[in-house]
Amino acid sequence: MTRGALPLAFTLIALSSACGGDRKVDSKPAATPRTVETAPADAAAKPVEDAEPLAKSTVTIYFPSATADALAAETREIVETKESADRGAQILAALLEGPKSEGALPAVPTGTALRKLWVRDDGSAFADFSEELTSGSNAGSADEILTVYAIVDSLTANVPAIRRVGILVGGRERETFGHLDCRRPFLPDLTLAAAAKPTE
Repeated sequence: MTRGALPLAFTLIALSSACGGDRKVDSKPAATPRTVETAPADAAAKPVEDAEPLAKSTVTIYFPSATADALAAETREIVETKESADRGAQILAALLEGPKSEGALPAVPTGTALRKLWVRDDGSAFADFSEELTSGSNAGSADEILTVYAIVDSLTANVPAIRRVGILVGGRERETFGHLDCRRPFLPDLTLAAAAKPTE
């Protein structure tokens, strides 16, 4: 070894000692991640309170009587509403559904549907039915009268804003409904239901 190399060797040894030589790498585990606390089960969002039941009202629906040329009355419950057309539509839906007592007959032929009902400011209502109203029946004049007034009286008796009812079929006005003149809305005729006692 030369003289110049000796000091260099001592220098390398000194540096190795100062740096720790073969010191071990710190193997301490990393800090565990902080957990996020969740709310206990009983602190979960409160369930939405049950909605208040809708207000109901009782109405009288008229059907042709099974025993006489008159109307038989049955009561139904409908949802209370401020809109006259909505109230009327519920009444006609009950009428189209048919009677529940043995003393009454269906007011309209099977398959008849309400297409639309609207009410004018002058008290005139117009009920537009499907084609089955006329095409599904071969009724005589007495039956036609009872069909018309089952519709008219059921609406006018239960909807204060309705004073007369026009009947349309398939979106069109008809000059006649069987033997009846349909060119003007019908006024109610409760003489056909004068003796009718409502049944549940």
